[in-house]
Amino acid sequence: MLIIVFMEGRFVKKTTFTVIVIMLLSALTFAKPLEVWLTGLTNEELSIFREMSADYTKKYGVEVVFSNLSWGDFESRFILAAASGETPDVGGMGPLFAPELGLRGAIIDLKTTFADFNEVYSRIAPNFFKSLTYKGAYFGIPYNANVTVAFQRNDILAQIGTLDIKTWDEMRSILPKTQSKGSNMALQWGLTENVYADLNMFMWQNGADDYIDNLTKSGFDSPASINAFKEYVDLYNKYKIPKDIPFFQAFSTGELFYMLQYQNMYTNLRTAAPQLNGKWSMVQVPGTTQGKEINRAASAGGAALTIFKNSRMKNEAWNFIKWMTEEKTQAEFAKLVMAKIPGSIFVPANRQAVLKLDMPKEDLQLMLGAMDAGSTSTYGLVAPKLRRRYLQFAAQEAILQGVDAETAIRKAASEHNSEIKKKEKEYARFIETLLKEQSKNKK
Repeated sequence: MLIIVFMEGRFVKKTTFTVIVIMLLSALTFAKPLEVWLTGLTNEELSIFREMSADYTKKYGVEVVFSNLSWGDFESRFILAAASGETPDVGGMGPLFAPELGLRGAIIDLKTTFADFNEVYSRIAPNFFKSLTYKGAYFGIPYNANVTVAFQRNDILAQIGTLDIKTWDEMRSILPKTQSKGSNMALQWGLTENVYADLNMFMWQNGADDYIDNLTKSGFDSPASINAFKEYVDLYNKYKIPKDIPFFQAFSTGELFYMLQYQNMYTNLRTAAPQLNGKWSMVQVPGTTQGKEINRAASAGGAALTIFKNSRMKNEAWNFIKWMTEEKTQAEFAKLVMAKIPGSIFVPANRQAVLKLDMPKEDLQLMLGAMDAGSTSTYGLVAPKLRRRYLQFAAQEAILQGVDAETAIRKAASEHNSEIKKKEKEYARFIETLLKEQSKNKK
């Protein structure tokens, strides 16, 4: 809106007019809504966010405009936005993608920008940040969580005299017994491109990771990783667990007595399988004994909130992230999702908010334990799709083609190493810029 000020038929003095214009422009800028792009929400979830954002607006005096991107195209949408400079203020995205944009200067390092970063960081299980950090920079804050848990048929396990499977050694010992009764167990992802999530579980439980030597070398061929890969392959080749199976149906019929899944299966079973009431339970995944402890690390996921460098509302954006990850907001959103969307479940990234979910107390404690034990993948320079492909091919070669397990995983490591070297050269100037900015901000 253009406003022209007259005084007694004359334009006001130039200086006065300039002051008024500046004040008007300042007011208009302050009134600008905060633009937030989220990823992978249902229409109902987006509607709930819009409804709840009135609380943020009331608290901070800034309206929020939401857009929802699909998991299939969120990367391209954010890349195009960054290239054009027409970015949102806040972007909700897959965590491994955030450092990619951060290194290219599109989103900011939250840790060095905001003095109260550590307080927000403390709300969330630390391992959920592994995908969001690189060289000490933190490019996002998780706002929801997918945690891997296990579901077991207690009625079937009772027949063989056990209800508590703590370790993979115990699982391997009982599999012949359950299989003789026509019931098996299944990992979460089979031999799909998401096989990395199952493999990461075994790697982490054995003390291994995707990268070693300060992210400069592949960890796929470390002794611990090789051992983990052999354990994983043996479950398919030696113990004959299914490579692909309709989980819900097979669990319902008893074809599966045990399955690893994200937490969504919990509500699916409660709402769509009433005939199984009292016959199943949710438990933590089997682990690997390390000293006196059992390591139950398993793959976790979710989405994270980032702030774009082009935003002129960075403080407002940070306030939004703080608001969106605080216990009250997260608990209320989870409550509304579960009330308005039958059979759904939203697991907050905020640990304390998890305990407010509408679930039995023992299940909430288990979910929190799974969150604390769970982990996201370590971010390295190699594109996640490539890294996943190396592991998928290794698994398929060892399980479907009979290639020696160690040979297969060493080949994956070699391919991974080649790509790491290539990316180190490609990203050298970006890394140098990042380190310079960190040094400047510390001063």
